Amino acid sequence: MKSVIVKFTLTVLAFTAVLDAAAGDKDTVRAEDYFIEGVRAYCAKEYPDAEARLSRCLSMDPGNDAAMYYLAMISLNRNETDRAMDLLDRASVLDPGNPWYRLAMARLYSGINETDLAVSIYESLISDYPSKSSYYYELTDLLIRSGELDKALEALDRIELINGSNELTCNARYEILVRQNRYDEAEAVVRKMDEEYPSASTALLLGDISKSRYDDSTALHYYRRALSLDPDFTPAYFGLAEVYRMERNFYYYFKYINIFLSSPGMNPEMKASYLNEVVFPSGMIQVFRPQVDTMMVNVLNAHPTDTTVLSMTGSYYIALDSTSFGLKLLRRNVELHPEVKSARSTLLGQLYYLQDWDSLIPAAKETVEQFPDDYPLHEILAIAYWQNGDPASAVKVYENIIRKLPKDHPMLINCYGSLGDLHHELGNRRLSYSYYEKGLRIDDNYSPILNNYAYYLSEERRNLKKAIEMSRKTILNEPENSTYLDTYGWLLYLTGDYEQAKKYLKEAMVYGGKENAEILDHYAETLFALKEYNLAFLYWGNADKIDPGLGLSRKIAERRKEAGR
Repeated sequence: MKSVIVKFTLTVLAFTAVLDAAAGDKDTVRAEDYFIEGVRAYCAKEYPDAEARLSRCLSMDPGNDAAMYYLAMISLNRNETDRAMDLLDRASVLDPGNPWYRLAMARLYSGINETDLAVSIYESLISDYPSKSSYYYELTDLLIRSGELDKALEALDRIELINGSNELTCNARYEILVRQNRYDEAEAVVRKMDEEYPSASTALLLGDISKSRYDDSTALHYYRRALSLDPDFTPAYFGLAEVYRMERNFYYYFKYINIFLSSPGMNPEMKASYLNEVVFPSGMIQVFRPQVDTMMVNVLNAHPTDTTVLSMTGSYYIALDSTSFGLKLLRRNVELHPEVKSARSTLLGQLYYLQDWDSLIPAAKETVEQFPDDYPLHEILAIAYWQNGDPASAVKVYENIIRKLPKDHPMLINCYGSLGDLHHELGNRRLSYSYYEKGLRIDDNYSPILNNYAYYLSEERRNLKKAIEMSRKTILNEPENSTYLDTYGWLLYLTGDYEQAKKYLKEAMVYGGKENAEILDHYAETLFALKEYNLAFLYWGNADKIDPGLGLSRKIAERRKEAGR
């Protein structure tokens, strides 16, 4: 049997009761009954029920191509593209002339970026149904998305031969010409649209063209014209706001941008992108803090549950010291969107920024449970334990990560390095060095491990030759890293090469080490060894002021006695 897909309305059907009552009676219920009830369930979006009934229909009538079609649509709804393709193929074999099946296949190929196959089907449909303009529109859209712009223009020409030009075809032609950098032709299309189909959107395009040429007065004219044609056309308010921002007329800028931001109908992600990329970096917050606060309130009120908006506004308030309110927004975001990883990541990132380890640990645990295969999220939990003074728990998390990581995963070397640091902190130096060695077997030029391994050897005053070789690699990799320069300089000091030690420790201070008490202490020790006592005591004094907890005052007193001062 070759079935055809028809549009129909079902007012009152008792098929469900009939089917259920006669579920075991194959002679009573026909395949057609299952089909009709399956289509009803499909239209009601009751997909599991629809699939069960349509499958039953197909088992009774293997030649029902229409049932195959609807089952393919259900598979597509679940992103089961292979199954959908198989069902559509089978349906097309049974009824090769059916345009619905071919159109569904074209859309499927388009969705999986098999552009050539999709185009081929659309062209065959157009060949068979040359007056069906919807096929041309879909083909044009596909060609634009795939970058086949000349072919898209040809398709538009064919549409206009059938139906004449309209606002839709003119807009598509404008978009294509702009993408081809044929700006004069694109503008001509818009001006023709403005004459034949005057609308707010056309006036907006003319305003944008004028704004791009820095013709602000003409841009303002067209934006106002758009609003005269449609007072609720929110994009025109954005256009007005941007002209006034560029003119630094902030009274009118804030007036119009807030109308735009307050509109629930405008894309929230676009608003967030605009605020992040234009407003925040501009320094506007420092000058117009109350006005920017109002902007944030407006966008939040317009989209109170949008995940992007909640992440942005929460981070904004935390950055400006309204920490409790900011965290409230970020936690609301997680509650509303528990499956959205970015919502959780933003909350974790802000808790890390605030160094709120007590809050970060449970939040990270919950996130890891939600996304067990996201290993960087596991590491956030490990770092939170570490920073909270619980290195043993951090070790367990890192060991768990290593057990799950593929052997060639790029995170592995960092995990080995962190475990080396943690075991050193726990007093197990042998295990610490074992992990460092594992990391260096992956990459013997990995600076974080080389530096820490070398420094800990310097503390033990052993294997200094090996330590110097490791440390030398780090300063070749990053010659302006004050930490690496300090380690290398200190190792040179320990081996008695005071002049070279002085050179590298001085460089460490040039690249930020002047604010580090340990680096100042190392430099002072080197100067003292070179008998440059005045400078040595000067730097020791500075180090003691920066970090009195190092206990340098006692050391300074002892050195003064040694120097006879």
